[in-house]
Amino acid sequence: MEEAKKAIGQASAENIDKLIRINTFSNEIEESIRGHIHQELQSWFFFRKLAGDCARANVALHGFSMLWERSAAECFVDAHWLEKYLIQRGGCSCPTDIHAPKISWPDSPIEPIAPIREALRIEKDILEDLERLLGLASKCGDHSLEDVIQTRFLRKETKHVKDLGDLLQQVARVSKAPGHGIYQLDKELREHNGCVPWGRANDPDIVDCEIEDVAATLHKGL
Repeated sequence: MEEAKKAIGQASAENIDKLIRINTFSNEIEESIRGHIHQELQSWFFFRKLAGDCARANVALHGFSMLWERSAAECFVDAHWLEKYLIQRGGCSCPTDIHAPKISWPDSPIEPIAPIREALRIEKDILEDLERLLGLASKCGDHSLEDVIQTRFLRKETKHVKDLGDLLQQVARVSKAPGHGIYQLDKELREHNGCVPWGRANDPDIVDCEIEDVAATLHKGL
């Protein structure tokens, strides 16, 4: 009976978070994950601002607004997922202040180049921070975190950067003749529910599937 009381007392006094942590999950990794969570939340706020600006009657680019809504939602979901993952590993959630974004979508005249260029920079910063976090995980031998970053985050962020790069190029083209071109591009975004119409072309998995489909039907033409 005394031994049972002693065991219960020891378990009650212990920090269970430390018990579930493995050696590779260092304080540096924990801080780095928290840093990326903060970056995702800051990006969420940025995209929410762009979505709100584009939905204004004075701008009325609702396809673009849907695109930024999607981007904001993904940043928020990724931040929430990483917070759960951090706690799962024995870490602690320590939120930090999110600063109001300074970006505004120009409305007189409507000039989309600057905000889209900034949106591309934001997505690229997220990708580069993930690469940094992956390098840290590799250095510390934390294979669990390596797997999480590679399978859940890196591929989609790489695609997002390419999609926004393409969007910037398309906007630069249509902006040479102000007015009608940006309307047509916004219409395409509306018709695709805020997804860039060329997204499939930037997805290697889709290309693989298309090649497999073609290869499977080659014999029919012989």
